[in-house]
Amino acid sequence: MTKEAKIISGVGVIFFALFAFLIYRTNTGTSVVADPNLLIGKVSYMTGKKEAKVNVVEFGDYQCPACAYANSIVQQLIETYKNNPNVNFVFRNFPLPQHSNAMVSAEAAEAAGAQGKFLEMSDMLYERQNEWSGSSKALEIFAKYAQELKLDVKAFTDSVSKNEFKDAINKDRSDGQALGVNSTPSFFINGEKVVGLPSFEEFKKKIDGKLQ
Repeated sequence: MTKEAKIISGVGVIFFALFAFLIYRTNTGTSVVADPNLLIGKVSYMTGKKEAKVNVVEFGDYQCPACAYANSIVQQLIETYKNNPNVNFVFRNFPLPQHSNAMVSAEAAEAAGAQGKFLEMSDMLYERQNEWSGSSKALEIFAKYAQELKLDVKAFTDSVSKNEFKDAINKDRSDGQALGVNSTPSFFINGEKVVGLPSFEEFKKKIDGKLQ
């Protein structure tokens, strides 16, 4: 073999080895940690503090059936870790364009949040999704929810009608898009995107692993 042939052969081996290494990294699911500045917004609803050891971030759409299903798991997790300052749950809005009431329901949750009842309204929106998801009078239905939650109903409906939280909701969505979110619900644990929708037990195992 000539000297030139040996050099070409050596380069080929190195290239193949590098290619194989990249394929290996891809197939073993090397984690990519998301930009923390995109994960938690300045006005995002959270159960604790962003300085917590574990941050669980959800990008969700209140009209999404899968999000409604996931909410029961999230409720269990919030209850489980409610006294643990090392775990923080964060919600970001990601209204999907195909859902006609996604924006108004996000506005409703944020308006309730302004009166200290974000989580309660969120749970109600998910649990009663079938009542309003296809309605042309969703705000009227949400006003009844606000009354049940003992909110200032006029302030609530005025806020939603004026789209007071539109910019914040759109910022949530744009941050999600920048992170590669294209479906709901999408979860991140300490910046690592969760594949699929784990069960409560699987979610808890992931969180506990980060607490160690």
